[in-house]
Amino acid sequence: MADTVHRILLLDGELSFRGSSLLTLRLARGLERRELDTALICTRLTELDESLLSGVRLHEIPGYNVPIWGRIVLRTLCRDLKEQRPDIIHVQDPRLLSQGLRLSRKLRRPLIVSVSDQSEAGALVIRQATPELKMVISVSESVQQQIPETPFMAQIEKCVILPGVEVPDATLIDAPLDDDRPPVIGMAGPLEVVKGAAFFLRACHRVVDAGHDIRVVIAGSGPEERSLRKLAGSLQLSSRLTFVDGGVAMAGYLEAIDIFCLPSLQQGLGVVMLEAMALGRPVIASGVGGVTSVIEDNINGLIVPPSDSRSLGDRIIELLQDRERARRIAATGQQLVRDRFNENRMLDQMIQVYSDVHDARLATDEPAPIVIRTRHMAAD
Repeated sequence: MADTVHRILLLDGELSFRGSSLLTLRLARGLERRELDTALICTRLTELDESLLSGVRLHEIPGYNVPIWGRIVLRTLCRDLKEQRPDIIHVQDPRLLSQGLRLSRKLRRPLIVSVSDQSEAGALVIRQATPELKMVISVSESVQQQIPETPFMAQIEKCVILPGVEVPDATLIDAPLDDDRPPVIGMAGPLEVVKGAAFFLRACHRVVDAGHDIRVVIAGSGPEERSLRKLAGSLQLSSRLTFVDGGVAMAGYLEAIDIFCLPSLQQGLGVVMLEAMALGRPVIASGVGGVTSVIEDNINGLIVPPSDSRSLGDRIIELLQDRERARRIAATGQQLVRDRFNENRMLDQMIQVYSDVHDARLATDEPAPIVIRTRHMAAD
């Protein structure tokens, strides 16, 4: 427990049904349980199931990320925070780094930023000395490797903290593919091109063509929803397909599916994939980004090439034809999450970072860059 850290301010953009948002909410809830006074400020909250918001002190403040108006909003926010200043400011969306830096300078508190995917990491370019920024936390080694090593970035400490999810009691969860109903094949996340939902639908069409009676579920919303509905119609999948938005209870949705697919073209790691594995669901995922550091093919999941609907369809069929194998893979994946991606480990490591950064601030009156080094806090 961090004895010297009491208040944490988390800053995020839009909170929606995507892995990075779910991870932020889980972090905020977990820190509160650890008795750290934690406030989460976001610019916008889309429809999310109430269970995801439970136990989170959430404040929706539109506009603080808007260039001119945002300065006024931040000035008001800073005034409100001066009475009870946070010990640490933790930016969850790197696009809000400039806003976080302004608050950090005004409140004279250290700043940390988290990076959840490769595109965010590649865009994290520091062009001037930023002594307020003490740490960049990545969700995987593959994400950290994409951070540009500019001279100013080299002065900032970096670490990897793997996402953590809750693993329920296995005896309380129904096994997948364990009854006579048509199997449910599902995916979840924002409906954006990079998430590969079109390839997922073509893979499901291939499964149906092979003679398998399945149901298909896509959880999430986004700009691609209309084109995906049109594609489903052309593939004659409409009668089998259900779209559910982010308001669905995620645990209930994941328990209702039999096989979880992550067809992303790019992926930092895959928080929703970990949630599915924690619930004992077999996973088929694209071999991109941090996914390959989690999934060992044919052991705790199945790996397919990105944008390859034929391979994805064939691997779905493999599991449908050998249900015992599917359940063995699911059980191994669940144990991996329990051992390596559990929530308590994530919270322990995050609080240790907060404590280290806070203690370093107390050790000097003048802000100074942290000694150059890279820490790897991920479990072996």
